[in-house]
Amino acid sequence: MLELRIHGYGGQGVVTMAELLALAALESGLVAQTLPFFGVERRGAPVKAALRVSDKPIHIYSQSVEPDFLVLMSEKLLDMGMNVGIKPESNIVLNAPANVAVLGHLVYFVDATGIAIANGLVTDGVPYINIPMYGALCRLIGIEAEVALNVIKNRWPGKVGEKNAAVAKIGYDSLKN
Repeated sequence: MLELRIHGYGGQGVVTMAELLALAALESGLVAQTLPFFGVERRGAPVKAALRVSDKPIHIYSQSVEPDFLVLMSEKLLDMGMNVGIKPESNIVLNAPANVAVLGHLVYFVDATGIAIANGLVTDGVPYINIPMYGALCRLIGIEAEVALNVIKNRWPGKVGEKNAAVAKIGYDSLKN
């Protein structure tokens, strides 16, 4: 079983991204479980969600305490995410323009903010970073690009889905460590 815990801010699409990842896993023949967690439900407040993916039934229903991957929608959430819990061998996935060293952990990164802005995935000055992050995370957990993109096209049919799928593909191809 693979477990991801995602930290972000309200309005960044953390829960939507976790749901899309679960759908992509299910479409790939895997078992998936999403675990949204809300504190203060307002734009800008810290939020988190978790995702479990396995090729076997999942019998754990608790919140994510020590994930295999700590996913951070902002570099500013690094300390908070680490303090909530992480295994010594856990990896980190970060929305950042360049890699950030974290002692003892392998760090993957994707410039989701830059990708969203460069591709016009912005509303009221706020970039939709969950879409390029979704693409990067699909690649990380072994979801084929075609499956990942079809999940988006099914969620948002038409031009919106096509645009989001194109941005997700850029995120998929941009994951680095």
